[in-house]
Amino acid sequence: MNTTRTVVAVTPSNSPGITLTLESTGIFLGILVSVSVLGGVAITVISKMNRISNSITQIEKTLEEQARNAEKIREMDRTLALHIQEYVNRKDVIQMLLGQLNEKIDHKFKRVLFYTRDIQRFLQRDTDFKIREYEETTQQDE
Repeated sequence: MNTTRTVVAVTPSNSPGITLTLESTGIFLGILVSVSVLGGVAITVISKMNRISNSITQIEKTLEEQARNAEKIREMDRTLALHIQEYVNRKDVIQMLLGQLNEKIDHKFKRVLFYTRDIQRFLQRDTDFKIREYEETTQQDE
C-alpha cells in the first residue's frame, strides 16, 4: 500500500528556521482573524467614544449659549422692571398734576361764580336789573 503524505514546506532539519505545518498555519490564521476582529471592535469602541465626546462638546456649547441667553433674559427683565416703575411714577405725577389742575379750575370757577352773584345782587339792589335763569337745553327751538 502506498500512502501519500502532504507536506506544505519542507526544510532540511539541520537548518535553523520555522517549520510551517497545516496546524501552525491554522493557528497563525486564527490569531490573525482574532486580532483583526479585536481591531474592528477596538475601532468601533473608539468611534463610539469619539461620537460621545463630540456629543458632550455640543451639549456643553449649547448649555453655555443657554446660560448666556438666560443672563440676557434676566438683564431684560431688570430693565423692564425699571421701565415699568418709571411709567408708574410718571403716571402718578401726571395724576397728581391733573388733580391739582382740577382743584385750581374748581377754585377759579367758584370765585367767578361768587363775583357774578355779587354783581347780580348789586345790580338788583341799585337798578331794575332782572336776573334770568339760564338753562341748558339740548333741543333746538323751532
